[in-house]
Amino acid sequence: MRHNYFNNSLLIDRDFNLNDAQDTLSKFRNTVEGGVLTTSYDNRVVAKVDVSKIYFNFDFANFSKTILAEITKYFTPEKYFLSAKSGIQEIRLVGDELYIDNEIYKKMITIVNSTDKSRALSMNVGLVKMSKYGYVQSYIILTSFTNKHYISSLPDKIKDFSDNLINFNINIDYHIKTIEDLKDKNVDIVKLAKSMLYKNDGELIKSMDLKLRALANKLQYMKNYRNDWEIFMNLTSKNMSKELIVNSKDIFDAYMVLFKDKDSSIVARESRRMLEALERI
Repeated sequence: MRHNYFNNSLLIDRDFNLNDAQDTLSKFRNTVEGGVLTTSYDNRVVAKVDVSKIYFNFDFANFSKTILAEITKYFTPEKYFLSAKSGIQEIRLVGDELYIDNEIYKKMITIVNSTDKSRALSMNVGLVKMSKYGYVQSYIILTSFTNKHYISSLPDKIKDFSDNLINFNINIDYHIKTIEDLKDKNVDIVKLAKSMLYKNDGELIKSMDLKLRALANKLQYMKNYRNDWEIFMNLTSKNMSKELIVNSKDIFDAYMVLFKDKDSSIVARESRRMLEALERI
């Protein structure tokens, strides 16, 4: 069990017990006074932010407690992770081990909320890729339900989130099939990089340049590609004209490792970004 505080952040890592998790969530408080929304945990202020009159003060704790009670009908959580960093709150439930091509994965559902307006409310279904020693290697999220925090739409969306839980195992099957299909496809990584690096008008996407450089660094140390260091070192160069065929799953796995420490909203965005890019090639 871990229960750590840092500046403007909180991390709880525990074995799953429904009553314990619900009691822990009950310590969250969001209060609005004088146009300022204050997020606190166990009477400790985590974040403050100015909000507009149309902002819906979403009850992250009670919504998450409802989801916890429902999700146990569809899979068996083994661990839960609760974090609050600045104005972002997230809970992850992880459990039910499965194998895809002799690699270990676990099922996962997450809820992300923000009181600093940096994230839309989202519920996400995905998989956790595990090492043979039991460590998390990466997260994959291909199914998300999202909504912004406005009075006119949020209550209905909360009901939609809850109703969608019935499709949990269908969504997990989609993840499994997607991963299996990736292993059957090889692509030219130089062509892939060029397709992701530039906007339609030819302008370089600087953030993507950094991500692809990091991806190249990860792939360079995988046993199948150690002799191709020159291409990886120059992967984002406009002058790179060589071809290098790489397995799609190797690319996807290496890319998702880059976002292991990010919240689920980012994991979901980058999972879809790379999958869509691989499908275009």
